[in-house]
Amino acid sequence: MAITRATAAAAMLIGAAIGSAGPAWADGRLEGEYRLVNGATSNTWSITTQCNSEGYCGGTISSSTGLIAQISRQGDGPWTVERHDVFNARPCADGSTGPADVTYEFDPATLAGNLRYSWKSGTCNDPNPGQSEQPISLQPI
Repeated sequence: MAITRATAAAAMLIGAAIGSAGPAWADGRLEGEYRLVNGATSNTWSITTQCNSEGYCGGTISSSTGLIAQISRQGDGPWTVERHDVFNARPCADGSTGPADVTYEFDPATLAGNLRYSWKSGTCNDPNPGQSEQPISLQPI
């Protein structure tokens, strides 16, 4: 009798854990409302994605700051949002801003990732191209 109760209790806990898993990982999709945390700042992302049988997932994000962009993932790779030639992405030494490509990448299991800025030579009067990176994360709301 004690074994039956223990087995039933274990089954209930496993069922509760599976039942409480967020929709983000249910079938490989990333779905719902998330907080994008970037250092001391954050904003809200609403994400909708679909996946095909070959393992490609794609969809759309819309943020509380007005950003609307495509998000994608190939196979076991990271979730990626790429934006090209964002006109004010790189802060310059004189207080102005310059254009840069911006890439957000998130690990599909942990939702931890990196925000990468890449700029061409001549940006901010700098003769060299460059790149910077900082940690970011998505947190389900």
